[in-house]
Amino acid sequence: MLFLNMPDRIIRYCGAVLCVILFSIPSLHAQDALNESYIETFDDSDFRDRWWFSNYESGGAHKATAWRRRMASVEIPVVDAAGLTGALTLRLAPSGESSDRPFLGAEVQRGGGHLYGDYEVIMQAGKGPGVVTAFFTYTGPHFGDPHDEVDFEILGKDTTSAWINRFVDGERMPGMTLPLGFDAAAAPHLYKMAWRTDSITWSVDGQDIHQITDADMPIPSHAGKLFLSLWAGHEKQIGWLGEADPDTRTTARFYCVSYIPVGGAGKSCADHPVPPS
Repeated sequence: MLFLNMPDRIIRYCGAVLCVILFSIPSLHAQDALNESYIETFDDSDFRDRWWFSNYESGGAHKATAWRRRMASVEIPVVDAAGLTGALTLRLAPSGESSDRPFLGAEVQRGGGHLYGDYEVIMQAGKGPGVVTAFFTYTGPHFGDPHDEVDFEILGKDTTSAWINRFVDGERMPGMTLPLGFDAAAAPHLYKMAWRTDSITWSVDGQDIHQITDADMPIPSHAGKLFLSLWAGHEKQIGWLGEADPDTRTTARFYCVSYIPVGGAGKSCADHPVPPS
């Protein structure tokens, strides 16, 4: 089994201001050039040209987690019968003395151009109180935009449910907990966010589980980056996430990620059978 990791990216925390220096990442506003379909199955070494692994001390004031690129790796091959040959593995573990945050976690991101369209992943979530496996779009003030975001998350305290949310200029939906009918940490499943100018629809294994429209609330309208992450929450979030045991160790796996903009075409994760558990 081959493990491949990303090169360093310099991301520094300067007092209360997050200073992000991104190399070779085009502007989020280059929508025409970047808003293209893609599918990622993590089965070749060129993924390093397409994804960035976060590697910095601060995971934000709401996280008890520092990002480390070594907590994320790609497994080639993955032995399964479903035709998916790679898997992105994200790990969470105690930090020991290597950080002032209690945990080390993993976050990967794909830059720019993500706006209206269909977002899909095949993933198996991490498990444990205080733990979050996240699949979301994001842009914000340090990219010169309002805070717009669309979220699909599995909370490790109850992996039989999903947490969904959306932000428009920093305002939450607020979030909702929705039953899945299965344990998201026990096996991989297909998750989808269909983001349109006038609606967002969340679905699992081809079945819609919730939709909001612009008649309900404003819909995000700024292109962002796509993030996959595994992290543990701050003590202030115990009421939402539960409290992570100091010895918590868990893993999330992503077998496929795809994006097709509105009006675009291409293969999606739904074209692949879900790998067996």
